Amino acid sequence: MQKKIIILLLCFIVFVNVKPLVSKHIHMDNYFYNVALKGATHIVDSNEKARFFSIDEGTKPIYRQITTPPNLLYIDLPENNTFITDDMGMAVFEIDKFGNVVWEQKQKDKTYFGIIPINLNEIVFNAYSYGRVEKLNKVTGEANTIYDGYMRDIVPAEGGNLLLVGHEDKGKAVIIDVEGKLIWESNPEFYYPRGVWQKEDGNILIVDFRGKAYEIDYYTKNIIWEMKGFNCPNSIQETINKNYLIADEHNNRVVEINPINKKIVRTYSRDLWSPNYARELKNGDWLICDTDNNRVIQINNQDNMVWELSNMHTPNRAVRLEP
Repeated sequence: MQKKIIILLLCFIVFVNVKPLVSKHIHMDNYFYNVALKGATHIVDSNEKARFFSIDEGTKPIYRQITTPPNLLYIDLPENNTFITDDMGMAVFEIDKFGNVVWEQKQKDKTYFGIIPINLNEIVFNAYSYGRVEKLNKVTGEANTIYDGYMRDIVPAEGGNLLLVGHEDKGKAVIIDVEGKLIWESNPEFYYPRGVWQKEDGNILIVDFRGKAYEIDYYTKNIIWEMKGFNCPNSIQETINKNYLIADEHNNRVVEINPINKKIVRTYSRDLWSPNYARELKNGDWLICDTDNNRVIQINNQDNMVWELSNMHTPNRAVRLEP
């Protein structure tokens, strides 16, 4: 009898220990959540890295969780670090594959929008509330303003240059080199542009907060394609298959658009709340800033979440360093 009581107590302890570690954001039919419901053995090592093993599958790893903030859930670790800007957290930081903050910069009343690593030591980011774009050496701490303006997004452009978009001067996109020299600029004809991308053919994609997406001819600077029906879209990207990936913020979804017929070919909206940003990774997964849920997630092509960095403030941009 005493032996049975001990066994029951142990089962109860395992159940209690596992369930709180499931993120409150995870949907009931999410893979992580279902694994925890089935029961799991929770093992924490000296680095507070928790490993979960399914009872049904013996010792096969199902997912892992790192409990030190920002909290990390994952099935597979990424190969490279992730760079994130967090506007309400007033921070820009770099996260290694284990969820550790390996570099960060925080300044009071300094809001950040947009970040891009240009090499292992240098990054460029938008210090939005200060109205400037900065290039920073993480090793030496040396920082230089390379562009003056209230820009909302920054992405790679052809030839190692930088493409930015902002809402000053009636809203326009600009391309600069890494030292700040102006190379190209669009006509100032946008209301409140929030996201930008340069296509493989050189043309420029822009999403505007008035609910539209545009394509601009690089040489004529004319709008040659547009699509409406969004609700405050915040980012855009040309995907590997030449579709357009858009974070449709106030519709609480990320959509993939076929630009030829303007049809939505894929939507991800499960539990999203004001997603500010979405990026297709080289392996085809989507990296999403689920901003008002205070997390960054990665989903695969079956819409299963494979990576979640939570317990943040309001992440608005996240990029993965993929050489």
